[in-house]
Amino acid sequence: MSSKIKNKIKKKLSFGYKIKVVEKKSTFYKFDNLWIKKKHLKEIKYKTKDVFKNIEKFTNVRYKWGGKHFSGIDCSALVQVFLNFNNRFCPRDSKDQITFFRRKVKLQNIKKNDLIFWKGHVAVAKSKKFLIHAYGPSRKTISMPIKKTIDRIKKTANLKVIGIRRIS
Repeated sequence: MSSKIKNKIKKKLSFGYKIKVVEKKSTFYKFDNLWIKKKHLKEIKYKTKDVFKNIEKFTNVRYKWGGKHFSGIDCSALVQVFLNFNNRFCPRDSKDQITFFRRKVKLQNIKKNDLIFWKGHVAVAKSKKFLIHAYGPSRKTISMPIKKTIDRIKKTANLKVIGIRRIS
């Protein structure tokens, strides 16, 4: 596939975007006058046990408040697009996500895929020690040590962690 076609598709679609296939040929599917490889598509009823399995795809994607696309994304959209991709409802804003996900977790018991909340911000735990988030001050989606992130947000924005939630 040419880079011109790849860029055209990338501008049109983002992770979890739903399309209507209008034609199939071999390993390609057609939608909206563009062709895409079948291997890059999942059926709408798709679900996986590891909801944030491909979250690294967003590493270095620029931070954009209100964004939900590879051209720019914010912290709560990063959570929402992956849950929606797995056919699970998730509120759009972090203030609503913290109340929607009710299963509370203590920092010492954090594990992969738990959500860490500050006022107006959310991050996803990649492990017991690392997280990933669309982080405004860095202007991109980055992975950081959890402790370093908590300390940095406290120091720079005077915000404490207000909750940690387990999504499943």
